[in-house]
Amino acid sequence: MGNNISSTTASIATAGIDSYVSELKDIHYEKSLSSARFMKTIRGRHKEGAVVVKIFIKPVPGLSLSNIVKALQEEKEALSEVPNAFAYQRIIETDKAGYLIRQFFFSSLYDRISTRPFLNLIEKKWITYQILCGLHDSHTRGIYHGDIKTENVLVTSWNWVYLADFAGYKPTYLPEDNPADFSFFFDTSSRRTCYLAPERFYKPESEIDRRKSELEFGEKDGAITPAMDIFSLGCVIAELFLEGTPIFSLSQLFKYRSGEYDPRVYLEKIEDEDIRTMVKHMINVNPSQRYTAEQYLQEWRGTAFPQFFYTFLHQYIGSVTDPHNTHTRQLATTTNTTNQTNVSDEPNNTIVNTDADEKIERIYMEFDKIAFFLGFFGDNASPESEVVVVRGRGDKFGESSRPLEVSTPNTTSPFLDQLHIPNYDPSIVSNKREKYADDGALIFLSLICATIRNAAYPSSKLHALDMLLAIGQHLEDEFKLDRLVPYLIALLGDEVGLVRANAVKTLTHLLSMVETITPSNATIFPEYIMPNLRKFANDPEIFVRMTYAQCIASLAETALRFLELTQSFKSGALNNDTDIDDSYETSYDATLHELHSIIQEQVSTLLTDSESAVKRALLHNITSLCIFFGKQKANDELLSHMITYLNDRDWMLRSAFFESIIGVGTFVGGRSLEEYILPLMIQSLSDSEEFVVEKVLNSLTSLAELGLFQKMKLCELTAVVSPLMCHPGIWIRHGAVAFIASAAKLLPITDVWCIIYPIIRPFLQADVVEITELQLLENVKEPVSRPVFDAAVIWAGKTTKSLFWKPAKEKKANKTATTTLTGSSTVINILSRRTSTLSINVEKVSKSEEDEQHLEKMKNIGMTPEDEEKIAAMRDYIYKLSLAKSNARPSENIVEDGNISLKNLGITPHNVFIIPTNVDGHKATTNSLIPKLDKAVSFIFLMEF
Repeated sequence: MGNNISSTTASIATAGIDSYVSELKDIHYEKSLSSARFMKTIRGRHKEGAVVVKIFIKPVPGLSLSNIVKALQEEKEALSEVPNAFAYQRIIETDKAGYLIRQFFFSSLYDRISTRPFLNLIEKKWITYQILCGLHDSHTRGIYHGDIKTENVLVTSWNWVYLADFAGYKPTYLPEDNPADFSFFFDTSSRRTCYLAPERFYKPESEIDRRKSELEFGEKDGAITPAMDIFSLGCVIAELFLEGTPIFSLSQLFKYRSGEYDPRVYLEKIEDEDIRTMVKHMINVNPSQRYTAEQYLQEWRGTAFPQFFYTFLHQYIGSVTDPHNTHTRQLATTTNTTNQTNVSDEPNNTIVNTDADEKIERIYMEFDKIAFFLGFFGDNASPESEVVVVRGRGDKFGESSRPLEVSTPNTTSPFLDQLHIPNYDPSIVSNKREKYADDGALIFLSLICATIRNAAYPSSKLHALDMLLAIGQHLEDEFKLDRLVPYLIALLGDEVGLVRANAVKTLTHLLSMVETITPSNATIFPEYIMPNLRKFANDPEIFVRMTYAQCIASLAETALRFLELTQSFKSGALNNDTDIDDSYETSYDATLHELHSIIQEQVSTLLTDSESAVKRALLHNITSLCIFFGKQKANDELLSHMITYLNDRDWMLRSAFFESIIGVGTFVGGRSLEEYILPLMIQSLSDSEEFVVEKVLNSLTSLAELGLFQKMKLCELTAVVSPLMCHPGIWIRHGAVAFIASAAKLLPITDVWCIIYPIIRPFLQADVVEITELQLLENVKEPVSRPVFDAAVIWAGKTTKSLFWKPAKEKKANKTATTTLTGSSTVINILSRRTSTLSINVEKVSKSEEDEQHLEKMKNIGMTPEDEEKIAAMRDYIYKLSLAKSNARPSENIVEDGNISLKNLGITPHNVFIIPTNVDGHKATTNSLIPKLDKAVSFIFLMEF
């Protein structure tokens, strides 16, 4: 096509370029990509996607291109099995023109070099390795490129490389005295760079000049040699590692051939010594000194190119990239039969996995093998192992293979325990992992991130999130923020709530791993992370809001840490007298205030959420939020909202309050603890739900052990708690004993034996040598039986003319107990409380006729005289408990339309997964249920963060 046509050949094109495209019935013109004189290049639209069409307008109508078309067809067939080569998919000749058509790629290597995120060293090596592999495979099949340049190296979004636009139809040799021919055929982008080998330019009156003048149209002026392509490839590699700086223009190439120009001034800027040496060897002026592509691959194996490029990575990613490869199903079936995920159980299901879904599922099922080959586990190995295969270059995956043992983990990771990747356990990831593990992780990150955008099924996205978090362990902090975070932010807008929730979790864990930041990421939280998370406080799905509530404390901690890292960076820059961009000049206080405002808005919304499950999730890490906001805001914003939870009908929320109050109380200090929190804790000792009472006792014990109570408060609390040593609930008895034992440890020995021991002695069967938890449990009297205790509670709540409960009623009315705990106390006040213990003479307790009737009924169900004394000692507690139960009793109708309303009974529903068993009797894995969940109308999950 290019032989016997030159820059002097006149063009007869008179119509617009779109008129030529109209000859292609199934392709529609979109835009022009290049208007070079030799061939016009346009982007067209085919029903299967965008295409590139190169149009050669015949200088003479009816000119036959049959020889060239035949050669291109043979080239297409030869390159069809080359993973890193992309031939023209359609070659068409008409009377007016010739057409070369291939798929459109978004970027070439020339574009990728200058596109963010910029390529790092291992990615550049990976691209170089692929080009060499593609060139070697092409040369092996007798196909030579003839015009290798960065524009003709196509790069996918996951950095898979294709050598494209093979130019065997262009002239092999060009006159050195006529640069117009070079521009006509090879400088179509007008960059003025020249990557043709020096031997391709001939002098006037030379043998090549005479031979070219005798050629007929369509005849080749000479064969392209492997050395010519190697020289061009060396120039491309140099431009790649020099961040887009070319090493030759046409004039410089002529000077280089004559010895007047040395490109080493540029090549010395290539930091990697092995790559620099290889490029110098490739651009040797003497073609006989250049190696073949295969020799370069072998010579620089283990130096410029890591071993895992050869043994695993290239073959694996190549098999994943090829959409026609059947290995996906074969390997998943043979190595992961028990974990195989079906798309649907319906035989005639019309929905099929997309190519992206299939890629993600395959990588997910084989991730443990991938981690092994990339060196994630270092020298760690489990005696339980599976045998997988790895092939050498040139073999089909799985053929001519050697076995390798891959460890099968059997432990769980304390940090990434939410990962559910089959056979992969992050806990055995070695700190002494192979040095190339991080490099391989970055390459696989690009593959998964590029694929997740096109995934159709929620299960695929969930699997991808698991893998991204696992890979994140092996990435440098800069790559976590620049490469991974944007894809997680994109998934925050997914239409499926479960995906959104897991994206929030993954983002939170990933950011918590970051230890260093760059100046460009200094404001990533206030300007990027939090604005994209703000919507989750009002997300329509409860599960998503729960997840966000669990994560917001960690996000706040990480945001504060990023701010401190930024401040350290700015301080260091100032100390070094370097210039700082204006964007980093915002004061620390102003930025912290902005961050507080953003987080406070979100937390306030979650604190007042209508669902108690969201509030419980927020309470899980409330202490961290207290530290983030500081003492004043913790009191004003957090504690004031939390106190209202004690009025909630959901006992689990009240229980969660007391679980979290330990950290809050520690942070807000003793004054707030005694004035606001302690009275509420005393009041909650008579909560209608015994689980809440047990949490209150545990919290009191923990706060006492932290030294947050004064001595007199410990004595008063002991007097209040001691009757619970007779409670029928074993957890409450143990909680009361634990608190009393802790108080005894903290008080002086005189107070213990003069104040504490007289209070608890009536509840003991015998004297004890020391007040410890073990001694008290061994000697405490038998508790009141449950039937008797429940009957006493009912009695206290129903009686109207009782004298037995009159002291408790009067004490409740006068709020004596609260006053004692919050006002001034004396030793005399505390000692006087002994009169309300078992030392009371039951016979002297006033009883009405109604009381005698109730006591008689209780004796009939097993109450003993000793039990009656215990009931008398617990009068205050039992009366308050009866009031609490009556207040908690629902006023709504329990029966609605013949159905019992569990909600009105105060019963909180729980979600439970019922895992079916397989034929062999083993439980089915969670993975096997995911496709069914994809088809469900809604997702209901319990989450443990």
